[in-house]
Amino acid sequence: MMICKKTFLFSLVSFIFASLSLCFSASFAQNEGYIPNQEVVKLVNQGIELHKKKDYEGAIQLFNEALSIEPNNTVVKQNISIAHNNYGKFLAERTDHENALKEFRTAIYLDPENETADANLDALLRQKGVKASDSLARMQLGDKLRADAKFEFALIEYKKALKLSKEPDPNILINLGDIYYILYLRDGQRTNDINNAIDTYKKALSIKDSAKAHIKVADGLLALKDIVSAIEHYRKAVELEPSSQDALTANVRGWNEAVRLAPLVTENHIGLAQALQLKKDFVNAEEEFNQALKLDPENEIALKGLKSLEQDKIKARASQFSEQALKFQNDGKYDEAIDQYVKALEINFNDVTLHYNIGTAFQAKGDFPHAEKAYNKALAIDSSNQKVKSALEILSKQVTSKKFQDLSARAIELQNSTNYQEAITTYLAAISINPDDSAVYYNLGTAYQAAKDLNNAQLQYKKALELDKGNATYENVLKLVNVEIAEPLIQSAINKQTSNDIAGAIVDYSMALELVPNDAQTYFNLGTAYQANKQLDEAIKSYMKAVQLDPKGQADASFFLGVIYEEMKNNKSAIENYQKYLQNAPTGSYVKDAKDRIAYLKTLKP
Repeated sequence: MMICKKTFLFSLVSFIFASLSLCFSASFAQNEGYIPNQEVVKLVNQGIELHKKKDYEGAIQLFNEALSIEPNNTVVKQNISIAHNNYGKFLAERTDHENALKEFRTAIYLDPENETADANLDALLRQKGVKASDSLARMQLGDKLRADAKFEFALIEYKKALKLSKEPDPNILINLGDIYYILYLRDGQRTNDINNAIDTYKKALSIKDSAKAHIKVADGLLALKDIVSAIEHYRKAVELEPSSQDALTANVRGWNEAVRLAPLVTENHIGLAQALQLKKDFVNAEEEFNQALKLDPENEIALKGLKSLEQDKIKARASQFSEQALKFQNDGKYDEAIDQYVKALEINFNDVTLHYNIGTAFQAKGDFPHAEKAYNKALAIDSSNQKVKSALEILSKQVTSKKFQDLSARAIELQNSTNYQEAITTYLAAISINPDDSAVYYNLGTAYQAAKDLNNAQLQYKKALELDKGNATYENVLKLVNVEIAEPLIQSAINKQTSNDIAGAIVDYSMALELVPNDAQTYFNLGTAYQANKQLDEAIKSYMKAVQLDPKGQADASFFLGVIYEEMKNNKSAIENYQKYLQNAPTGSYVKDAKDRIAYLKTLKP
């Protein structure tokens, strides 16, 4: 790994500082009829004084105390927002970027009109390599923050993504609505949050008429107990996607709520029955139709509903013949056999043999989850059936093995299609089943590395090597990923050294050498940093290590060793290193200087 010896130029982002009001009480002078709370005034003015002294955290604490007294005080919120912005500027200028981002976003959350904080957030994101003006990039930031349960910050990023999008994006709007919904559920069910959620979902719906958007709107309306409107949206969702289980389940959910709130209304039971019937939950559908008839024995819709339900059940029964299922199974036609078994079970659900047979068919075709379910149903009917118990024991071993194999194969497939995050999740699932397989850890490491998550890649390669010590492939990839991890550290060190942050450069070079302990160039660079920092003993050690690893390639280290020894009045060692430099770099940049220093040192008394 070679480092170019040249000057590196870099630029610093200038972050914007905002000013607070000089006197808080004056902010309300124009608010006719407002009587300032003296405790609030006192706290905010004290906070302003701390803010002037750059005690931002102290100021924020006092502002928050004031806000706890008057939670809806806009001026207090604006002051807190400004303080968070300025604290973020303070942190950003000290390279504490993560906390600076937190402060800028907090400032925007408290005061969405804080354009200064918004500009600072954009600037810092750009400095971190984020395309701050790209809608997709900001939406992805929102997704990440949402996954980390930082919902207020996710809200800010989704809003920014929406603002940056050329045309309103329904997906962003739905994500934004979800955040409002989460805040509504989390923070005491504030009406403002759920209204914001519904309004945002409706905007998404106005752009694209989708089952998903209708369900979202309906769920929000359901939270507000607007059952009629919610059910109408659930109905539209089912119309758009009649086979969608999400839509069908949501429809049932809406009618269940209607029944819960008004259990004596016949129409509610009929609506729930029809929703259950659409979902093919015939048993509960029949119960709801009957409940409607209890309330209104002559109800025509309920009577017709029961008839249609019975027709659905009869249709299912008509083609159910277990004999045909056995024939299909003997011929190896497992799907056809299973289909016939299902029909037979609808007629005689408590037949242990049918459940056992359908389990064997699923097991033969490799569908182990359904096989297990069938065997368990058989045991529920006859808990002492030894044949079923033995089948479950054999199945359990097959399930574990197949799950591991399927997950591993699926992960490789996902990785080959560059879907690295899904591949990683799938590899982790495989590892949870068999944590002693070194190859899965190795494959997981390659997925992390492809996804540019080098630290996790390094960790997985180490685990693979622990399980299979001496594996040359694992050792090689671990070395390569260490080199990749070290590269930004080395570049950071060079940048810091160029900007005279010598101590910071030393730290970064040292961290890099922990990863690539045999990199001669980095030892040389570390030596120059120690030398610049007047840590001559450490500089000597670093230069000597560089020469030891690469005598010719790092010949300059010998020359600098000569310079240090000469400075330390160790003329003998200085001459030896100058001579070593001439030997290893006869055409080097410092040949004349080395010869001159040797000639001069030899004239001195020993």
